[in-house]
Amino acid sequence: MKIVKKTWISILALATAIVAACTATKRTSESAETAPQPADNDNLGENDEMYVPKDSINARRAELQARLESLRATIKDRETSCVYGSPEVMREYSARTRAMRHEADSLQNELLKMLESEKSSLKERLDAIDETVNARSGAKVYGPPEMINKYNNRTKNLRESRDSLQNEIDKIDREIYNINNSSKQ
Repeated sequence: MKIVKKTWISILALATAIVAACTATKRTSESAETAPQPADNDNLGENDEMYVPKDSINARRAELQARLESLRATIKDRETSCVYGSPEVMREYSARTRAMRHEADSLQNELLKMLESEKSSLKERLDAIDETVNARSGAKVYGPPEMINKYNNRTKNLRESRDSLQNEIDKIDREIYNINNSSKQ
């Protein structure tokens, strides 16, 4: 009986080892096919938007902006309106106006943080592309004309991406400026 148990355990262990070896080999060959290729400077600045969905950020920013503008309009109306009533009504009215100002300030700060964060992210991508473009600008490329054209087109695309990112950063700077100046009005 002991011999049968030991034999049975040995057969199961051997079968497990064979299955594991076959599976590991298959997985290794699959992962070699799908594994990312070594990074070169061609891939810098691409696919950087996969971290956070841009649509959700823009939607949240638009929502905050709309709420902030609404609050500011209401506050402006409240500040220019004449309120009559008992001292309690006047205190309640001013307390509500102060609460609205506080909420508007909080929304403005949150909006500014979002914009600064987005600007910082874009700036990092811009710096990476700049570094790549600078490394490519003095490079000597040898090979068939197709390869040289591909290299030059890729460099041109990187420069266009860099210009696009710079425009986005400038747009964010204008938004930050507008938000800061609209709060002073």
